[in-house]
Amino acid sequence: MNLAGLIFRPLYWSAGKVFSIWARPAIQPEAPGELVTDAGAAVCYVLETGGLADVLALEKACATHGLPSPTESFEFCGVRESNRFVVMRRLTGFWNRHPSATSSQRLKRLIEGADNCEQELLLIPVAIYWGRSPDKERSFFKILFSENWDVIGRTRKFLVTLLHGRDTLLRFSDVLPIRSICTGDIESSVAVRKVSRILRVHFRHRRTATVGPDLSHRRTLVKQVLRAPSVRRIINAEAGDDIRKQELARRKAEKYALEIAADISYPTIRVLVRVLRWLWNRIYDGVELNHMDRLHQVAEDKEVIYVPCHRSHIDYLLLGYVTYVSGLHLPHVAAGINLNMPIVGGILRRGGAFFLRRSFKGNRLYAAVFDAYIHEVLVKGHSMEYFIEGGRSRTGRLLTPKGGMLVMTVNSYVKNPQRPIVFVPVYFGYEKLIEGNAFISELAGAEKQKESIGGLIRSIKSLRDHFGKVYVNIAEPIELAPMLDRMHPTWRKHESDNGDRPPWLAEVVDELGAEIMQGINSAAAVTPISLLAYVLLATPKQTIGLGELRRQLELSLKVLRRFRYSELVTMPESSADEIIEHGEQLEVISRSTHPMGEVIHMTQQNAVLMTYFRNNILHLLAVPASVACCFIQGREIEHAELQRLIRLIYPFMKKELCMKWEFDDIDDVTSEAIKALIELQLLTCATDKKTLVRPPAGSEKAFQLLMLGQSMVPMLQRFYLVIAILIRNGSGVLSRQRLETMCQQSAERLSMIYGLHSPDFFNKSLFHDFIRTLEKLDVLRKNSDNLIEFDDDLTNIGVDARLVLGEEIRHSILSLTITEK
Repeated sequence: MNLAGLIFRPLYWSAGKVFSIWARPAIQPEAPGELVTDAGAAVCYVLETGGLADVLALEKACATHGLPSPTESFEFCGVRESNRFVVMRRLTGFWNRHPSATSSQRLKRLIEGADNCEQELLLIPVAIYWGRSPDKERSFFKILFSENWDVIGRTRKFLVTLLHGRDTLLRFSDVLPIRSICTGDIESSVAVRKVSRILRVHFRHRRTATVGPDLSHRRTLVKQVLRAPSVRRIINAEAGDDIRKQELARRKAEKYALEIAADISYPTIRVLVRVLRWLWNRIYDGVELNHMDRLHQVAEDKEVIYVPCHRSHIDYLLLGYVTYVSGLHLPHVAAGINLNMPIVGGILRRGGAFFLRRSFKGNRLYAAVFDAYIHEVLVKGHSMEYFIEGGRSRTGRLLTPKGGMLVMTVNSYVKNPQRPIVFVPVYFGYEKLIEGNAFISELAGAEKQKESIGGLIRSIKSLRDHFGKVYVNIAEPIELAPMLDRMHPTWRKHESDNGDRPPWLAEVVDELGAEIMQGINSAAAVTPISLLAYVLLATPKQTIGLGELRRQLELSLKVLRRFRYSELVTMPESSADEIIEHGEQLEVISRSTHPMGEVIHMTQQNAVLMTYFRNNILHLLAVPASVACCFIQGREIEHAELQRLIRLIYPFMKKELCMKWEFDDIDDVTSEAIKALIELQLLTCATDKKTLVRPPAGSEKAFQLLMLGQSMVPMLQRFYLVIAILIRNGSGVLSRQRLETMCQQSAERLSMIYGLHSPDFFNKSLFHDFIRTLEKLDVLRKNSDNLIEFDDDLTNIGVDARLVLGEEIRHSILSLTITEK
């Protein structure tokens, strides 16, 4: 070892010890050692800017995960290098640090050496971010001490390491095999430039995805919004030539902009991350993330719009937390103005929330300001998160998407398609909801309680409860440009001098909204609690023997695996007994002893709550359950008849459950469901190969088939109720509003009589959607008096419903229609 080595090694060892005490970088992916699959290849790391702190961080990560040390020498193609890392932007100068004008000599030697060598060289880009806070204009503290896009000197790097050593991200990227580039007759100088360019682009995209674009100061952003042509047009239209009125309108617009705008503060975010980490560990068994690799792939070179389902107020915090700890920059989150409460609103605003009113109706200026704000955020390259359902689902089903935010996003991109936009649907799966009891009250007719500080304080009591695990599943991303190309190939030519939106925009937004909701459902998380709810709610009194419950849970999992709705659906690895034990721990179910065997049951209160979680996964089993439902009243049905019956009800299933299949595909889907049920011995083929037969009455398989089919019975009961009321009253008699009210009241009474513990059974929006679907299918029509007319097609649908509904329930529904009339 030379003299420099004798001096450097002890100093490096000492610095490493001090560094390991203070700095604790988060490492991604969780197992970076799996990136190296060629044991005989030489490994060399690539750093963006280098420096002692970065090398120490890399050294610690490599030691933790069994990777070669970056400071050890290695031999490649007969040449020994003193260490195994390359710096893309090496800094020179002692006081005035600046990037070197020359490229890395080591990288050049390695690539030139690979030209006539059989050994593979794997370059592993490693990005290290200290503090991860982008620049914020007029914020001296952030400019000095946070990770950003600027080159920094030794003093600043020391302060950054000192301040942010425990808020640092170290990310290993996929390996870059040099032999895949240095092939054919490519000259070594060209190969060096090509590799350097690939690495520079990679680090630039990686930094954008992790740190995000520069943050404009809130006041600066507000000024840009006020200067937007659309805002100026509305101000001039409302104030005319009156200077005083123009100034008043401008001040009003500024007030709106300040009410809307986020004010991201990374010190606040770092505090929130610690608080949320404590909160998740306090009330949840953890947060399970699935398919995050899809998100990292699109975030590097595209602008991400997160569009999750909306289950709980926790959603606002959950996705921001997940993206931040996963090494992605924080999205701007759309939140209802009702959450802009004292103290809480300020914290949310600094955490990335921007606020919107529930309705823009009648306020053109507010709508223009909000639209301009969205456009400015998107143009600057920030990711965004909003809930297209508009509000939280009270039933566990996805709600009909609202187009407002989608319209603004798509219109903004059409006006300025610089950076590609990708929508990322996200599925949130809970096992218990903090708002569960409030949802039940609202479904039963109680008024929605307004958010307040008092309500927040009361909800803190929930921290003593246990809420199981939370699941966050990333669905298949949806790129906007290909959709626009498919639906309107000339969209890039759209121009509007007065700011009018394209006439085809509504059609695109409707299609986009439907794809997003179907994408969310395609990434559903089947939880132990949703499985228990699915099985127990199929029993008359939410009571079942332990053995029967165990077998039905196992059957449900088998059906889910054989009839796979989507490869993105996640399912528990737990056994039936572990699922039951988990339900007891969460106090969802309880057991009673009996000489003939233990009995599992739910309280009525829990049964009502559990309808929410059953509805979360209802779409996954809807087709096989509908097939099973057809055998409740009959023992034999022809395959073609089964297909016809499912085809008849599928448009309503698709609408209510946001199912992914098109109508033309449903016959094949039905056949796949039938095949799965035959494999599980729930159905058999008759000798003619055309007829399907259920198991003998009283057998275990017959009981399991009946239980599977029960989940679809409430939906069919609602459908039959609508048809019965229409037929009883006659064509051209009822308006849609009157029909919806009669259906809701009749369903509520039916629920009271038969003890159907499900407030969503008489949810008015479900009847509204069913009636709208009948209108789209041209089964129902409106006459000149706005009254509903129909013909014999509706009567035929009612006849088919008798095949699956019991005589008692059909007579009860018919008796209700007589009472209504």
